[in-house]
Amino acid sequence: MGLHESPGSRRRMGKALMSLIEESDDDAVVEECIEELDELIIALDRYPPAAVAVAIGTYLEGLLGALLNERQCTADETRELLREIELGVLQSQRPATE
Repeated sequence: MGLHESPGSRRRMGKALMSLIEESDDDAVVEECIEELDELIIALDRYPPAAVAVAIGTYLEGLLGALLNERQCTADETRELLREIELGVLQSQRPATE
């Protein structure tokens, strides 16, 4: 499954921007894209994970900026996506409670 957490987190993540994808194709398109990104990330394994994270963050910044400039999403949708990413990262770091 690569670096992403689980199929459920994939569906939860990005709800804010999923309106950009045809409703009937959204799960299949996202799944296919994640699989391709996994392959690309594996090819970057010669770099330290922190360098890959910074590079991906820089790329995401440019991509979201382009979506905003092209009016393909709103600032609020972008903020929501970034909140979902933050929440997903921080939740995965919480210790399990008994």
